[in-house]
Amino acid sequence: MYSRNYTTSWTKRIVFALLIAVTIWAGWWIGTSECRAAEEKPLTCWAMCKPGSYVTVRRSPQKNAMQVGYLDPLDSFQTDGKTKNGYIHVLDVGNSEGWVHSGYVVTEEPEAVFEQYYCSSLSRVACRRWISGPRVENYGWITNGSTVQVFYRTSEWSCTSRGYIKSEFLEADPQ
Repeated sequence: MYSRNYTTSWTKRIVFALLIAVTIWAGWWIGTSECRAAEEKPLTCWAMCKPGSYVTVRRSPQKNAMQVGYLDPLDSFQTDGKTKNGYIHVLDVGNSEGWVHSGYVVTEEPEAVFEQYYCSSLSRVACRRWISGPRVENYGWITNGSTVQVFYRTSEWSCTSRGYIKSEFLEADPQ
């Protein structure tokens, strides 16, 4: 009977020691992952929309959420990279946080162009309502040789008079 209590006592001690070790390890792991997250620098992004319009910054990542600010074309902002429901988290807009639709956000600084470009694709190219969004109704497609006014351009996307078009399909008008 004495040895049984002795064994039970040692078993309890081992289990207790393992619980302490796991708790310490978990605390260390959580602490270091929070430190890693805090050490990550915010990402700079830019709003890309037609001149005279703006990108709405909302309180939460929903279309009907309250507006807390706006971004003009080519405005830059900081984000932590969180996304939800097609929106990206904005860290600082007018002393508050918010969310913008990711379809109007680029990670490469756009250049203002304001020139005519023509479609150099061998087939038709879809115009988009927003970056990588659905095809724009009533605008549809541009065909080879068609010209569009390009307002802003990155290496990947062009904001045009017809909507958003992949930059690879557009070339400067030779006229």
